[in-house]
Amino acid sequence: MFLENNLKKYIIKLFIYIVLIIVFSIFFINKILLADKNTCIDKDCYETRIIKVLVLYDDEVFFEKDWENNLKNRFIEINDFYFSNFKIKWQIIAKKQFNFNKKINNLSNLFTFHKSQILNLNFNMYEEVILSIIGRKIKGNGIAGTFSNIVMVANLDKLLNYKSSVIIAHEFGHLFGAWHTQRMNDFMVVRGANNLVTSKESSSILRLMRNYNFIPETIVNNDKVLNRISRLYDRHHARGEINPVARLLTDYGNNFYLNQQYNEALAILKKSIKYYGRWGKTRMILSKTYYELGNFNNAFTELTRAVFFGSQPDLEFENKLRNKFVDLQKLDPSINNPFIPN
Repeated sequence: MFLENNLKKYIIKLFIYIVLIIVFSIFFINKILLADKNTCIDKDCYETRIIKVLVLYDDEVFFEKDWENNLKNRFIEINDFYFSNFKIKWQIIAKKQFNFNKKINNLSNLFTFHKSQILNLNFNMYEEVILSIIGRKIKGNGIAGTFSNIVMVANLDKLLNYKSSVIIAHEFGHLFGAWHTQRMNDFMVVRGANNLVTSKESSSILRLMRNYNFIPETIVNNDKVLNRISRLYDRHHARGEINPVARLLTDYGNNFYLNQQYNEALAILKKSIKYYGRWGKTRMILSKTYYELGNFNNAFTELTRAVFFGSQPDLEFENKLRNKFVDLQKLDPSINNPFIPN
C-alpha cells in the first residue's frame, strides 16, 4: 500500500512536470515565431503600415497650378523610400486651406505660433499626421515636433524636385523620435541631406517606433520604451543634439506647468534632466515650477543652471524671484538672498 501511494504521487508529479514543460515550450516558441513588431530586425516581418496625412496649404500654394501634381510626385518618392526600408506608406486623404501668419518669416517661429491652433482643428478620425506647406519664401526648409504629429515645410521650388522629398521624409522621421545624425549618407543628417538613404542608427529608431501612434501620452510614462530610445540615441547623434526623450518629457512637463499642475510638472521635469540635464529650457521651466511650489532656493539654483546651459534670459521672472527674496528677508532677516553676494 505504501509503495502504491508513492507511485501515484510520483506519477502525478511527473504529469505536472510534463504539462509545465509543454506550456513553457509553447510560450517560448510563440515568443520566437510571433516576435514583437517593435523588436523586428528584418523589415519583411512587418505588415504594411499606411499613415493618413492631412495637408494644410496657404493661398500662395493654392494659386500654383501644378502644386498638387508636384506634391503627388514627392509622395511617390517618399513612399518608395519608407516602404523599402520600413514598410510604411504615407497617404494624403485630405487637403485644407489654412491662413498662416504672413508677418512671420521664420519657419520655426511660424511653427510655434500655429502649433496649438493646428492641433485644435477639427479633423476626422482617420487623419494621423498634419503636413503644412508654406507657399512663400521663408527662412528654413522644414520643422517637426519630436514624437508629435505636425510637420511644416517651405514650398521649396514649388515642390518640384527631389530635394523637397528628402526634406519631407526627414521631417516625418522626427515624428517617430528620430534625431539628427552626423552620418552624411543618411536622410536624418543634421543639415544638407540630399538623398533618401538611411543609416543603421536611423533605421534602428524608425523600426523601434514604426507603430507609434503620434500621441505622446501613450509613451511618456513607458520607461521601457523611453530607455530603449535613449540608448539608441547615445550610439550616434549630431553634436549639440537634444536627447529626444528629454524633449518629449520637457514639452510634457511644460504643459503641466502652463496648466498650473505644478507637482506633476516637477516630477516629469526631474525625470527629463536624468536623460539630458544640459538643456537650458528644461532648467528654466523647472525653476519656474519650484517658484510656484514655494521652493525659492531651488528656483534660484535652477535659474542659474538654465542660464549656464544657454537658456534665453527671462528678466521678468528673474526680477520676480529677486523681489520674493527681498520680501522674505523683511519677514525674516536671517534668510539669505542668493542674488546678493555675501
